[in-house]
Amino acid sequence: MSGNWQGLIGESLGITLVDGPRAMSGSITATPGANAGDLETLVVMLGFALLGGLILNLMPCVLPVLALKLLAAFPKDGHSASGVRRGFLASAAGVIVSFFILGLASLGLKLAGVAVGWGMQFQSPFFLIFLIVVLTLFAANLWGSFEVPLPRAVAALGERAPLGSFAAGAFATLLAIPCSAPFLGTALGFALTEGPREIIAIFLALGIGMALPYLLVAAVPRIAMLVPRPGKWMIELRRFLGVLLAGTALWLIWVLSGEIGWQQALVVAALMLCAAFALAAMREAVPRRATLAVALLAALLVPAFAPPTQRTVMAANGRWQKFDPAAISGLVRDGHVVFVDVTADWCLTCKVNERFVLDGTQVREALDQPGVVAMRADWTRPNPAIAAYLGRFGRFGIPFNSVYGPAAPSGVALPELLTPGIVTAALQQAAGTP
Repeated sequence: MSGNWQGLIGESLGITLVDGPRAMSGSITATPGANAGDLETLVVMLGFALLGGLILNLMPCVLPVLALKLLAAFPKDGHSASGVRRGFLASAAGVIVSFFILGLASLGLKLAGVAVGWGMQFQSPFFLIFLIVVLTLFAANLWGSFEVPLPRAVAALGERAPLGSFAAGAFATLLAIPCSAPFLGTALGFALTEGPREIIAIFLALGIGMALPYLLVAAVPRIAMLVPRPGKWMIELRRFLGVLLAGTALWLIWVLSGEIGWQQALVVAALMLCAAFALAAMREAVPRRATLAVALLAALLVPAFAPPTQRTVMAANGRWQKFDPAAISGLVRDGHVVFVDVTADWCLTCKVNERFVLDGTQVREALDQPGVVAMRADWTRPNPAIAAYLGRFGRFGIPFNSVYGPAAPSGVALPELLTPGIVTAALQQAAGTP
C-alpha cells in the first residue's frame, strides 16, 4: 500500500516505541523506498487474476459466452488461417478492452466514494432490461427473423477489422459479470483496496485470463480449422445458440422480477415476445395474422398470471434467518455457531452452491444441529449493510460464505466454490470440535 504514504515523503515523523513499562521516543524523515513484499503480493495477485479470468470461461453462467465463441470460429472468409486469426484476436481484444473499461469504471466509483462490487450492475433494473433487449435481438437474429444491412463503408471496414468478433468478446464479458470464479474474489479484493495502478493491472490481468482461449486459437488457427465446413448443420447450430440466448433472457427476466416484481417483469417479457414475433412477421418467417394474434394475446394475458408477491430468500422450514450482522457477536458469545450465506438472484455461482451444496443432505443436517444459526443475506438489490460486511473481509463480490463460532469469533471466510466437506469442516472448526 505504498501509494497511501506518498504524501508523507520528506516529512518529519515522531515515533514512540513501547515495551511494557519502557518507552523511547524519536523522530525520522520519511523517504521513498522499495517494498519487495508489496511487489511480490502484486505478482501473486496478478497470477490469481489470470487464473480467475481463465476459469471464468468454465463457469455455468457463461454458456452464452461459449455460444459466441462457437460463432466466432466461422469467419466469413472461410477457414483461412488469417481469417481465423483476425477473428479470434478481435474477440480477445473485445474481452480485454471491456475489462479495462470495467477497471476504469470501478476506479472512478471508488474515487467518488461509492461502494464497488463485482456484478453490482445486475442490481440495476435498467441494466437488466438492456441485456434482455440485446439478448432477444441476438436470438431473433440467430433464428433468421431479421438481418441488419450495414452501409457499404462500414461493411468494408468490417472486412479489414472484424468488428463483429470484437463486439462478441465485449458482450461475452458483459454476460460473465454475474459469475465469480476461484481466485477471482481474492484478486478483486486486493485490487479494490489498493491504488489506481493495482486496480487497472488486476482488471487487465482478468481480461487477459478470460481471453486466453481466444489467444490460443489465434496462435494456432488449425484448432478452429478442424471444425467441419459450413453447411446445413450451421443453420441448426444457429437455432440452438438462439435457444441458449433466449434462455438467458428468460433467466434475466426472472432476476428482474426479484427487483421490480413479477407484474412489471412479465410486462417486459410480453413486450420482448411481441418484438420477436413482429421481427419474424416483417421477414415473413411466420404468417402475419398468427403473429398479430400471439402478440396481442401475450400483451394482454401474460401479466395477468403474475404471482401476487415477490420471492423471498427465506426457506419454508425456517432454516435460514434474516441476515443481522449486529447479532452475530452475541450469538457467538452464547456458544452458537453462525453460518452466513451472501447470495443474489443474479449470481449463478451462488445458485450452484445452493443447489448442490447448501441444499444437500449433509449440509442441511449440519445446519439443523442444535446451536447452529444459518443467516442468508440477499444482495439482489443494493444493500449498503451487505456491501460493508463484504468489505470487512476484503471481498467485493459474491458468492461469499463465512462461519463464526467460539473458536472463530472474527469469522472464517470460505472459498467461492463450496463442497459439503468444506462447509462441515468449517462448522466444526468454528465450534472448536475436533
